[in-house]
Amino acid sequence: MVRRWILYLLAVVLCMVFYFAYLQWFAWLLLVGVLCLPLAGLLVSLPAMLTLQVAASCALPVGLGEEEPASLRVDCKLPAPPVRGRIRVTRTNTGEKWKLKPGRNLPSDHCGELVCQPVQIKVYDYLGLFFVPTQRKIALSVPILPKAEPIRHLPDIERILAQSWVPKPGGGYAENHELRLYRPGDSLNQIHWKMSAKTGKYIIREAMIPKNSRIILTMELKGTAGQQDTKFGQLVWLSQYLLEKELRHEWSVLTGNGLRSFPVADEASLMVALNQLLAEPPAMDDATWPSLNAGWHYRIGGEQDEA
Repeated sequence: MVRRWILYLLAVVLCMVFYFAYLQWFAWLLLVGVLCLPLAGLLVSLPAMLTLQVAASCALPVGLGEEEPASLRVDCKLPAPPVRGRIRVTRTNTGEKWKLKPGRNLPSDHCGELVCQPVQIKVYDYLGLFFVPTQRKIALSVPILPKAEPIRHLPDIERILAQSWVPKPGGGYAENHELRLYRPGDSLNQIHWKMSAKTGKYIIREAMIPKNSRIILTMELKGTAGQQDTKFGQLVWLSQYLLEKELRHEWSVLTGNGLRSFPVADEASLMVALNQLLAEPPAMDDATWPSLNAGWHYRIGGEQDEA
């Protein structure tokens, strides 16, 4: 802004020299016009200056260790005037704070949620000679996503599989079947004709599917930042591994807000659970686990071989 005022004052001085040198009417009009220019520019700019919104912005998602710059986005129905300011970045789970210039990279060295808040915002008029502060600021939550880390010594996954079988809803094809007597309402396509001919009664060949036990992945949200990065990476890898085998499961995580549970049935629900968990504060040292009833329970630790 100082440079713009210097240029403006220089223009005024040149117009005065021009007027006193020639003493013509057009020189006088030029001088008056230049003298009125700041006020006219301010009046024209005020509607946009008072109605615009400033929001923090960056490309999502952001992975662990990725270089992603933060910026300020201006939303205005009129031509947007110049805006200057900073971005205050807060890591919610540790309380760490940074102040960044727009265009500087976010601190993505550890997993967690970053809240980016525009601060010290100055909205200038179109000429850049005056500014007003604004309270119309919108923060942005940026989850720093972990990198999936394979678990080397994973117990035999077959123990997760079905302990019992149930009829397949709607019938149809299945690898396993159960023979039983016909009941009213059964489809005629399910009749086992050879067995029915031998027994003299209608025998149904009912498709059976496995009934999976409850699967729980548990984790304590505590430890150093590096240990938490490892825990999140293992949690995501194991969860994706289970989803590939079409096994629904549940996350039970001990956080500073108590025990949080997240059902995971597909990639979408996994990302919803992960984004919520990244914003949770760390668990207290004296936090205790309630009893959990599960057919298969895996504890995510802070080391590669901990289970």
